[in-house]
Amino acid sequence: MEEIGKVIELSSDNAKIEITPSEGCSHCQQANVCNPFGPNKKVIELRNAVNAQVGDSVRIEIPEKNRVLSILIVLGIPIFLFMIGIIIGQIISGDQLSAILGGVGLVLAFVIVKLINNYLAKKEKVLVVIKEKIKATD
Repeated sequence: MEEIGKVIELSSDNAKIEITPSEGCSHCQQANVCNPFGPNKKVIELRNAVNAQVGDSVRIEIPEKNRVLSILIVLGIPIFLFMIGIIIGQIISGDQLSAILGGVGLVLAFVIVKLINNYLAKKEKVLVVIKEKIKATD
């Protein structure tokens, strides 16, 4: 999966990239999974291996070998911990505790996902990479 983005900020070896969902997103049945709050621009921070400058357009991609792992981390962990919280809440008490523990499971999942992201970044095993600089600023 490839997307085009624009570098909006540089910090040490990283670049913040603003991505506008591609035209294909408007035809995809799963678009609201990637963009649950609408077709707004996203900002991600990646290692700047292509020496892009602010204003440059870059092509980013999730390498084929990382797609399933990305999906499992970003969607699988939160869904799993949310469901575990609900099940435990139902076993212990009922609906109110289920809702609370489901929410706790989601919060815990997002913390775990962030820790995994930080770990992978330190090991330079990133799931999304800047593939190339497309257009430099003048």
